[in-house]
Formats: sequence, structure tokens, C-alpha cells
Amino acid sequence: MKLKNQVALITGGGGVLGGAIARKLAAEGAKIVLFDIRAEFAARNAEAVIAAAGVAEPVGLDITDAAEVRRVIDELHARHGRIDILVNCAGGSARGRMKSFHEQSLDVVRDIIGVNLFGTLHCIHAVSRHMVAAGSGNIVNIGSAVAVQGLVGCVDYAASKGAILSATKSLAKELSPLGINVNCVSPGQIPREHPDDPDDFARRHSFLNRIGTPDDIASLVVYLTLPEAGFITGQNYIVDGGRTLAMQGSDLRA
Repeated sequence: MKLKNQVALITGGGGVLGGAIARKLAAEGAKIVLFDIRAEFAARNAEAVIAAAGVAEPVGLDITDAAEVRRVIDELHARHGRIDILVNCAGGSARGRMKSFHEQSLDVVRDIIGVNLFGTLHCIHAVSRHMVAAGSGNIVNIGSAVAVQGLVGCVDYAASKGAILSATKSLAKELSPLGINVNCVSPGQIPREHPDDPDDFARRHSFLNRIGTPDDIASLVVYLTLPEAGFITGQNYIVDGGRTLAMQGSDLRA
């Protein structure tokens, strides 16, 4: 176990991806803290970690509240004596509220950017002080292939995730000399539920003959926290089955 006794905080810990990351980090010996505004979802994923002989605790937290984020993280640090890993997984697109930007409500735009970008920055701001004092740490942000390619109806989402990519590079330049690695993992199309026609889905959304899974993302996230990845910082890794290789005006697969 390469992360034995390390403390890992995961935002969006009640989601499918947050749960996959939690299980894989716990398998390496990390003690898991799952943040989610939906405390009951975080508790469900914590139970799955504990059932597999891991250590996990759920924490209900609204990461858009900077003062509450600071209070909770300071309390966790005081109780555990350390915070080694932060994975910023909370956020998402407007989904059912998606519209062309000129038709979109600015309230929706603020909501998306508030969670995706400011929520991420709030957590990094609160955690990084403790990591700097310790002289070590790993921060992994979850970006998106949309931040690189753009997507109709997702200007707010693309803007927030694009900002995370830029922030990752700037934070790496600031924090890496102090012993803290900062990287980003950008998923492609990872379905929350199994598609009705998996072969068609795989063909439309990747160049591989299978569907991307949360474990595909989680495996890379965990690798970036391991000693083997100690010389990697400020990078963005796109995990999309080659989806971003497609060109406008061509079929995804010729």
C-alpha cells in the first residue's frame, strides 16, 4: 500500500466518479474523506469503501461557501494531523438546463462557474496552506475534454473547466517548489448509466471499442498521487478514448 495512512479529501465524493476514486485511493491505504453537498450520497460511497476494509468518512459540505470550506478543512487537519491529497471532483454541466449562451440565464452560468471553478479554488486555498506547512502534498483537479475542444450549449461549463486547466499550471508553478504536485485529469464522455446500445455509444464517443468508465479516470488520478508520479506536475491528461482526435467535418471514425 503506497499511500498508507495518508489522508485524502475528495470533493464530489457522493458521485459515481468520486466513489471510484475513493475506492482506488483506499485500496492504496489512504484514509478517505468524502465531501458532497448531498451528505447521504457521500455516506453511501463511504460505506462501499468501509465494506472493502478501507477507512472513509462522509462530510456534507457546500464548496461554494468559502468560509465553511475553510472551517471544515481546518477541523479535519486538526483531527487527523495531516492532509496529503486533494482531489477536486465536484461539479458538472447544466445538463437539463443547457442552452446556447445567448439564451442562457446568467443565474445558471453563475451556478456552474460557482461550483466548478470557485468551489475548486476554495478547496485548494484552504488545503494548500496545510500542505505548504508540511512541505508535501498532491492536488489533482478534474477538468474536461470540453475545456480543450469546446461544446455547443456548454459555454459556462467549458469556461469553468478551461479556467481549472490554467489554474492547475499556475498553481504548479507556485506550489511545486514547496513540495506539492498539482495536476489535472480531463475525462471525455463517461456515461453515468450503461447505454442502451453500448457498441453505438463507444463508436460515437471514442476510437476504442468500449465505453469509458469511472475506473478509467480514477486509475490515472490515483497514479498521480503515487511516488512513481513524483516528477509530474502542472500537466493535463485527457482520458477520452481518443475522442478529441476527431476533426470538424469528418466522421468520428472513417
